[in-house]
Amino acid sequence: MQDNALLNKLLIFANKFSSQRHITAIRDGFVALISLTIIASFWVLINNLILSPQNGLLKNVAGAARWMDLGSQVYNATLGIMGILIACTIGYKLSQSYGEDGLFGGVMGIVSFVLVLPAQTTLVDIKGNSVTAGAVLTQTQTSATGMFLAIIATLISVTLLNKFSKNDKLKIKMHESVPPSIARSFNVLIPAFLVTTIIGLVEVLVVWLLHTDIPALIERFFQAPLLASFQSLGGVLIYVFLSNLLWAFGLHGTFILGSIGEPVMLTAIQQNMDALKKGTELPNIVTKPFLDCFGWMGGGGMLFCLVIAILIASKREDYRSITKVGLIPSAFNVSEPLMFGLPVVFNPLLAVPLIVVPMITTTIAYVATSVGLIAKTSALIPWTTPPILSGYLATNGDWKASVLQVILLALGVVIYLPFVYLTNREKS
Repeated sequence: MQDNALLNKLLIFANKFSSQRHITAIRDGFVALISLTIIASFWVLINNLILSPQNGLLKNVAGAARWMDLGSQVYNATLGIMGILIACTIGYKLSQSYGEDGLFGGVMGIVSFVLVLPAQTTLVDIKGNSVTAGAVLTQTQTSATGMFLAIIATLISVTLLNKFSKNDKLKIKMHESVPPSIARSFNVLIPAFLVTTIIGLVEVLVVWLLHTDIPALIERFFQAPLLASFQSLGGVLIYVFLSNLLWAFGLHGTFILGSIGEPVMLTAIQQNMDALKKGTELPNIVTKPFLDCFGWMGGGGMLFCLVIAILIASKREDYRSITKVGLIPSAFNVSEPLMFGLPVVFNPLLAVPLIVVPMITTTIAYVATSVGLIAKTSALIPWTTPPILSGYLATNGDWKASVLQVILLALGVVIYLPFVYLTNREKS
């Protein structure tokens, strides 16, 4: 009874966490940009795998490298401004959750993000000459590297905007003959003025009193520690453990915790991609494609291993029938048909390998990457990319990463098999 009570409390907490308006806004904001990240990743792969004059497939073809300009343009307009885009989408979704105008919430997200960026930026040319310029946005600030700051600024500004907008004393009443769209704009005039003044004042005071700026403070005290924690083996294993523990209880672990982990891991892959473009050492092991390739093959719990194990050893017709239906989705890392069809969730026998297998495969991949057996991930591939192909693409063409994926799949199958044999003894 006590165990059930504890489980119910955990489920209630997890549901409240996943449905909290700010967490939901972050999650939905990222979902809205999936297509753009896939487009940008496609061109990064084209540039590095095919067109690159150093190691591309067409490196000996005259004029091929010139076409890298096209990929660079697309990248600059997508991942290159990811911080701005995420400020807009999160602001839109959060404002809607308050029942306010989503469009103006998106605008306020962008405005607040730019408000906390430095008023002056030091630029360095290819000869090493530096110059200080005002009102300049660099890609370091606007890309996924600045995304963490964009999220914080947007959440604070839109929340304040909503609080002020609820106060009738701060609304400018317009005559009934005024079109509703214009009237709404004047209704938020004073609240928006207050929000921009407050956020701008904070940035100015930080510069005056602390001789630094808000992006530097966020980087030092929040983003860098979070990124460092994910880059440690212990840190990423805690994330993997919690994600699959939630799955075991019927909750979408990667979806719930993605609001925390995804901004950090997208920043990590952005840093790797920037280093790749500069020809320097890639700094990060753990990125979003790293987990997609080595921790989530077949979806949460490395379920593609379970698919193979069931097809090999299961004598239960219900398991085999459901697995055949879920085979194709699982090959593209969609786990829901099996998670809820078999089911895997709330299944004491399958919960153990569901949690253990991804932790083992992630550990092996982490060690293999850290000692240089496989390349670090440097391309943000779609999470639906099938195993084996995903390892090759995410590591910018390292075939050894695909071989490692095959080994990890085989190991996962071996671990799942005893539990599949045990399910044979259950009544279908």
